Amino acid sequence: MLSVFSIAVSNILVFLDAHQLQEQSMSLMKQPQLGLKILELRQQKGFTQEELVEQCNISVRTIQRIEAGEVMPRVYTVKTILAALDRDFDDLQETAFEKKVKKAFLLEIDETKNVSFLFTQLNLGWIAGIISMILLVFQLIEETSYLSTDRYYFGEVFYVVITALGALAFALHMRSFVLIGGLFKAQFLKTSAIIAIAINTLIALYSVFDLHSEYIPLEAFAVIYSVLFGVLFICMGIGLLKTNNLGQLPKATGIINLVLGAMFLTVIMSVVAGPASILAQGLYVAIILRAIQVLKAEIPNNT
Repeated sequence: MLSVFSIAVSNILVFLDAHQLQEQSMSLMKQPQLGLKILELRQQKGFTQEELVEQCNISVRTIQRIEAGEVMPRVYTVKTILAALDRDFDDLQETAFEKKVKKAFLLEIDETKNVSFLFTQLNLGWIAGIISMILLVFQLIEETSYLSTDRYYFGEVFYVVITALGALAFALHMRSFVLIGGLFKAQFLKTSAIIAIAINTLIALYSVFDLHSEYIPLEAFAVIYSVLFGVLFICMGIGLLKTNNLGQLPKATGIINLVLGAMFLTVIMSVVAGPASILAQGLYVAIILRAIQVLKAEIPNNT
């Protein structure tokens, strides 16, 4: 009788364990996010791939393929790797809220894509940054013309078009920093990039809605504009200063952003900070390219 009871209990435990593994498998991140997350956790631990192999007895090639997003490992394999990194399985699970946020900001990566898809998104980011810089030059020309002559140099339609395209390009550009913030565990940078998208989009929408300052006096809007962009650059500056593993470029850019943010907040100095912000965007492009370089060095055979 006791033997039958023991067998029954054993079978129940096996069933519960299998059910738990099935649930964990369903909630586990998909590739390539899973591989990138494991890469991130390994870097935080300070392990090379070879050192991780010594801790979990999984081949280097398997680790490389998992981090590169080439294979979807079994739950047991993932748990073994996590144990070697002193991390919990919950670190690789995504909540419904996280998935909704990713979808809202176009960050949900197609699980059927290779990790090279991520590099495509980052490449799109720096290209969008260059386009945004070019459009910003024309925006400044138009806005300066309106302030001095009360009319747009190339016309209202042209201003509306470049402002709308500029906002779209800037959003795609900043999206790269949302991705970089996630990849390099720079949460403040990630949040700052989202704030930057929101502020720039808000300013752009109002600029095309009220072309002739009919709802808010031009002077008042100039103050709001300067303060909001001051907040934008200060947030980005702090976020970049907190970003590690990308060398000194983000740190230097962060300091420049803080200076620009302070200049915008004075309102008076915004006439200098506006054109100077083009330099900041050029540095943003360089940071994205640096991130791509670092990731390619960490993830071999990513194409």
